[in-house]
Amino acid sequence: MTTTSTTRFWVGASTVGALGSPAAGVRLLEVADGGRAVLGDPVDVGENPMFLAISPANGVLGIVHELTDGRVSTWTLEGDGLAAFGRAGSASGDPCHLAFDESGELAFAANYSGGRVTVHHVSPDASGDAVLEVEFTGTGPNRERQESSHPHQAVLDSTRDRVLVPDLGADRVRVVGLAGLPERLGYEPSGDIAVHAGAGPRHLVVTGDLAITANELDRTASVIDLVEGRELGWFPIGPETTPRGLGCSAIRLTRGGIVLVGDRDADALRGMRLDREAKTLELVATVPTGGRHPRDLELTHDERFAVVADQGSDSIAIIALDEAGVPIEVAGTVETPAPACLARVP
Repeated sequence: MTTTSTTRFWVGASTVGALGSPAAGVRLLEVADGGRAVLGDPVDVGENPMFLAISPANGVLGIVHELTDGRVSTWTLEGDGLAAFGRAGSASGDPCHLAFDESGELAFAANYSGGRVTVHHVSPDASGDAVLEVEFTGTGPNRERQESSHPHQAVLDSTRDRVLVPDLGADRVRVVGLAGLPERLGYEPSGDIAVHAGAGPRHLVVTGDLAITANELDRTASVIDLVEGRELGWFPIGPETTPRGLGCSAIRLTRGGIVLVGDRDADALRGMRLDREAKTLELVATVPTGGRHPRDLELTHDERFAVVADQGSDSIAIIALDEAGVPIEVAGTVETPAPACLARVP
């Protein structure tokens, strides 16, 4: 039974078996005080529900189905289960991330191979098909991974009324204005925030007037000034590891100023201390997850634990944090097929 100290997550997963065992659907995960974890039964929501997000405004669960002809679906949370909300619709190629606007009435999907961001209505009476889109172009020096634009995330920057889109393929953070909604999106390539060549920005977090990116390709984290629109510096997440071409994955920021980054080369959780005045990052902790390919991570509400989805080993690691959010040790492990995402229930 859920208690006030329990944090609930919905776990997205791969159903196609490309990495890890094929999953039967998404699952509810409860992490209680002390790190004890309980998994619910799989819920079939359609093929390859790789990334999930929950709107704080209305509690709707959005899912991007990472497929060549990408799909977006929405669901309501019904106790330990889910019920279909709107009608599923099409996005673009291989959508890999989803974010809601502040009202919960619109969802933004980052489409990796489609090279664009799409906008979707969130309503029980509306189709989930994309109603607006912005297409990006660009390349980077890594010919295998940066042959074209690859948007990897959509992050609401509500203070500046825009969405930030890390583009792994073009070494850019795309800046998409929202002032013209619902009629149009605002985008000019001149407004992009450039990061250093070959970085491959995958995910980012916003904290005040700064953003911190997890750069997949060169295993660094960048500090970005969102007011000036420029990269201030970049810092290695762990130079002692031999790169395997997997690099950084997800990134989170604790209330104590610790940046947590998934390291798929080291199969570890990295902790980096943010110095807000100097605008620098310093590696302070590395904890191996005990699994393989940590694709996503999230925090419990009390920030006593980080929860890490190790897709390659069919497992989720529960990692204890100190009072500032520095990773200490693995407190527990839960087995589940190909976990790819952890969407925390508000």
